[in-house]
Amino acid sequence: MHLNYLVPSWFEIESRVTDEMGYQGRAQFRTHLNEPVASLALNLRRVKAVQSAFNQAEWQASSTLRQRFANLDIASILNELLKVVREMAMIIVGSTLTGGVIGAGIGAFGAGAGAVPLAGAGAAMGLKVSGWILGVLGLASIAEFFIEGLPRIGEYYLDGIRIAWEGTRDDSYNPFGGDDPQAISRAAHHIALGHVEVVVLLLGAIVSYLTRGRGDARVLAQEMAASRKGARLGQWMLKHEEGLKKRPDLQVPERRKGAGNEPQPVQPNRQAGKEHEPSTVKPASMPLHTVACFKADKLPPSKHGEFERQLKGQQEGLNRLTVEEFLENVANPVKRNPILARKARKQMQDKLEQRILDDLPDEMSLFEAQRMAARLAKETMATLAALHNPDLTAGGKDAIDDFGDRQVNSTIGPQWKSKIKSMQTAAEQTLKSGSGASLMNIKLHKC
Repeated sequence: MHLNYLVPSWFEIESRVTDEMGYQGRAQFRTHLNEPVASLALNLRRVKAVQSAFNQAEWQASSTLRQRFANLDIASILNELLKVVREMAMIIVGSTLTGGVIGAGIGAFGAGAGAVPLAGAGAAMGLKVSGWILGVLGLASIAEFFIEGLPRIGEYYLDGIRIAWEGTRDDSYNPFGGDDPQAISRAAHHIALGHVEVVVLLLGAIVSYLTRGRGDARVLAQEMAASRKGARLGQWMLKHEEGLKKRPDLQVPERRKGAGNEPQPVQPNRQAGKEHEPSTVKPASMPLHTVACFKADKLPPSKHGEFERQLKGQQEGLNRLTVEEFLENVANPVKRNPILARKARKQMQDKLEQRILDDLPDEMSLFEAQRMAARLAKETMATLAALHNPDLTAGGKDAIDDFGDRQVNSTIGPQWKSKIKSMQTAAEQTLKSGSGASLMNIKLHKC
């Protein structure tokens, strides 16, 4: 497909950085402002840091979207959808770090040691990136509803890239120490927000196209079926058309003329405008119960972001249960099914292996590439644990929602024992009042 050439691999990005900076030997250079110029080795480490942040972000975005759109069975198309979003984001990464396809890069690897060349990337991103993602999904018809919001979302990616890049440092230039241990986790958080916002913007644009009097879902699905990656998304859209139209978070009001500086309406977890929300959107919940804090003091600071992400997943999983379901599940906890766990891990490892294989250089033989991809995927899986949201001991079901850092998961798990009783007491009080069908309303937080 003619659009493929726009999407660089991580190997290609590293090669572009190497080609632009050239051979340096042991020489050290400074800018005209007498600032030290980052070495090639440092900039390649920075690219690796950005790559790590993007890998973490995809897991975070997947977990958020599965929970947010669970009633629409988004899990059935989420892997394909996130792959398209990831490829779109790679255009931004390649453009931001090395210039090229968007023409926004400024070739600023000669800038100061902490500088990342971001100038112009947000402004130039809209047409190229939106044209690419709409083209591969066969959604050119919704362009007018999609393009306008994309540059704003691009700031999430640019912030994530900047944080990961500038958090990777050369000790010789920094008297206060080396790399920022929290940079990759913080960067992944911003990038994951970008992924989620792109999906929400895409679905919101589809809803706008269908609900403003000129869109036909069947015609749109036919256009998507003729594209490279939009066929399954089109069938999913047809199946859940009414559900999509009823979601308030996908209802994007028409912009008024001259309102160019107004904030965009689609924001996850936005608090403003609550008085305009329909009262029937969310079922009744029990009174808020804040659980005693979870300790993360034995974890390195670099994993605190992942700790909070996993804790948030547990909280959201708990609050999807009714009071009756929670009490029943805690009284009769289900046992972990090892067959289900092995199957989920195998699927995740296969996905990682394919992703790594796609990023390896074409110059490698197929045998070498497959062997390296298998090894790297296996090493990555050794650091990951399957996540149940909530934990089985906290009323969860034996359904694996996500994967996350194994050390973080092992830190959270044992702490549930001292917290279940207070949640049971709060839930039982709600049950006695005749509100057993109410949703749980639990607040989890890090100490």
